[in-house]
Amino acid sequence: MSVHKRNQVKSFATALLSIVAAAPLAAAPPVDMVRQGVVLDGVTVIDTRTGAARPNSAVWIQGERIVKVAPAHSFKVARTARRVSLPGRFVVPGYNDMHAHNLNSASPATSLPLMLASGITGFRQMAGSPELLAARASGKPILPPESPALLAMPGAILIPGASATAEWMRAEVRRQKQQGADFIKIADAGREAYLAAIDEARLNGLPIAGHLVPSVTIREAAGHGMTSVEHLGPGISVLLSCSRDEDALRRILSSAPEPAEAPANAAPEEWKRLLANPMAQLPPPAIRLIARTVATFDEAKCRTLARDLAAGTMWQVPTLARLEAMEIGDGPSLRDNPDNKYVPAESRALWNSVGDAFSRRMAAGDRETLRNLFELQLKVTKLFDEAGVKMLAGTDFGGGWLPPASLHHEFDLLARAGIPPLRILQMTTIDAARFLGRERTMGAVEPGMAADLVVLNANPLAAAGNLHGIAAVMRAGRLYMRAELDALKRRSTPR
Repeated sequence: MSVHKRNQVKSFATALLSIVAAAPLAAAPPVDMVRQGVVLDGVTVIDTRTGAARPNSAVWIQGERIVKVAPAHSFKVARTARRVSLPGRFVVPGYNDMHAHNLNSASPATSLPLMLASGITGFRQMAGSPELLAARASGKPILPPESPALLAMPGAILIPGASATAEWMRAEVRRQKQQGADFIKIADAGREAYLAAIDEARLNGLPIAGHLVPSVTIREAAGHGMTSVEHLGPGISVLLSCSRDEDALRRILSSAPEPAEAPANAAPEEWKRLLANPMAQLPPPAIRLIARTVATFDEAKCRTLARDLAAGTMWQVPTLARLEAMEIGDGPSLRDNPDNKYVPAESRALWNSVGDAFSRRMAAGDRETLRNLFELQLKVTKLFDEAGVKMLAGTDFGGGWLPPASLHHEFDLLARAGIPPLRILQMTTIDAARFLGRERTMGAVEPGMAADLVVLNANPLAAAGNLHGIAAVMRAGRLYMRAELDALKRRSTPR
C-alpha cells in the first residue's frame, strides 16, 4: 500500500475513533437495590385504565405501597427483602365489592377473611349504625385482622316508610354527618321525603346511595344529585322509564296506598326473612305489574335513558348476583352452591326456609315473570355499559343465597350480560377508585398505589373467567401465596 493510501486509512480510522469516543455509551438498565419489601418478578402487569398489558415486569412493594414497576430482573434484592418469581402470571389491583353488608352479617369474623382469600381487598359497607361509626371514630377495631379494607360506611339505612316528613329526613342526614357517616344510604320513603334526603346530602357534601323508589323517576333522582342507584332499582323502579306504558304504570303505582310503618319495624324474625328475599313476599298485583313492565320494554327508550345517565354523574351498581338470588328464588344452582359451606348454619337454614316459602308461593306463571325480569335486567346492564353509564361491581352480600365471595359470581353474570372482560375488571378496580375519589391511591398497579393486588394464573383480558384463577393475593403489602390462601379459607370456614 502506498504511503498516501496508508495515510488515508489512518486518517479515516482516527476520525472514526473520534466519532465513537464522542458518542455517548448506551447506558445499562438501572438496577435498584431492594433492601426491604417484596418484588413480584417476571409478571405481566395489566393497566386498568387502558387495558394495556405490560409483560416481563417486576413490581416492588414496600410497606403498604407500590414503590416502582420496572422491567423484570431490574431489582437486586438483598437478604432483608423478598423476591417472588412469578413467570406467566398476571398482576391486577385487588377486587372491590362495592355493595356488601359484612358488618351486619351473621359472622364478619369469617366472611371478611373468606373474601380476602378470594382476592377481595376492599368493600363498601352498605349499612352502618351510630355504634359502628363511634367505634370506628374511636379507633376500636371493627374488622378481623385478616380482612379487606373498609372503603366507606354510612349510618343507619334511611327506611322510614311513607310517614317520614322531609324535615325529619333532612335532620337525619345532618345527624349522620355529625356521627361520621361517609355517605347516606336510603332504601324507602315517600316522594317528598326521598328527594329531601338527596338534596340535604348534597348540601352537606355527602354522597347518597340506595334504592330508587317508584314515585321518583331515575332522571329526577339524578337531577337532584343521587350518587348511586343499587340493584337496578331494585324491581321495576328503573325499568319503568324504559316502558311504553310508563305513564299508566306510574298512575297505578301512585294510586296504591303506601304502608305508613317502616319495614324495619317488623318483628325481628320477619325482618330477617324479608331481607333474605323480599321477592318471596310479593303480592299478586305486584307480580302483574312486573309482567306488564317487562312486556312493554322499549329498547329505543331505554337506550335514550342510558345516554342521559351516561352524560350525568350517577353510578349504577347492578348486583346481578343479588337480583338472580331474589328472582330465581330457590333454584338448584342456589341451593346446591358448594360455597354455601362458607356461610354459618343459621344463615343456610334461613335461606332454605325462605326458598321453601318462595316455592310454595310462586305459581309457574309467577316464576316465569321473575325469570323474564332477570333476563331483562341482564339486557339493560349491557345497554347501560354500551352507552357509557358508570357502573360498579357489587353483590349485596348479606342477602339470601350469597356466600362471602359472591363477587366472583357477579363477574360471571356480568360476562353473561355481555360486558367485556376489561370492563368487568375496571368495575371492580379503577372505577371503584374513581367513585370514591381515590384514583391516585388505589385501583391501578402503579407507584404510590396501595399494595392491594391479585396475581392471576391467566390473562383477565382474554376472559372474565380468568379473574377466578388466583395464584396470590397481596393486602396492604402482606403477600398470601396460594397455599396460604387455602389455609385462610380453612381457618375461616364456619363450624
